[in-house]
Amino acid sequence: MTGIVLAGGKSSRMGKNKAFLEFDGKPLIEKNLAILETLFSEVLISSNTPELYKSYQEKVVQDRYSGSGPFGGLHACLEESRTEYAFFVACDIPILDPALIQYMASLTEGYECVVPRTEDGMHPLFSFYNKSCLPKIEDFLKVGHFKVIDLFPFLSVRYVEEKELARFGDPRLLMCNVNTPEEWSGFQNRFMENVKK
Repeated sequence: MTGIVLAGGKSSRMGKNKAFLEFDGKPLIEKNLAILETLFSEVLISSNTPELYKSYQEKVVQDRYSGSGPFGGLHACLEESRTEYAFFVACDIPILDPALIQYMASLTEGYECVVPRTEDGMHPLFSFYNKSCLPKIEDFLKVGHFKVIDLFPFLSVRYVEEKELARFGDPRLLMCNVNTPEEWSGFQNRFMENVKK
């Protein structure tokens, strides 16, 4: 399997590149890459600004369809990857639990996607995808439809429900991604509250 960090967002609401937000003394992307390297035989970075990541050993893959958001990253990296399945995670997810990722990997057989689902909705940027998704992804990209969750009704999906996620910790923290300074501050406060429990 391949591990992929999606680092192509513009981070406009955050005001700075979310990949380089520091958590526990390290940039998020470094923490996430280090964890993926322990789990997967191949690790890629999805970004249209490869110069930002030239200091990392992982290959940077650029979108084939420009302006297509995360969907373009899914498409390009699935095409590029050497393995049948790939795990995608957004660079602005601060906590990667290796045990949860391994659990999700164990559910992939017979499914094209493995996707967490909580009361907040689906989490397509913390999910496994099979290369068999590529034709349908291309269909969406060709017509300019870039909403990833709209793909799922056309695929065989194993949803990982909140009660399953809860075995590995607080789903609100495990699935948390941050888009604004306020969300980043809120995440850090929730994390510290959890540590104190």
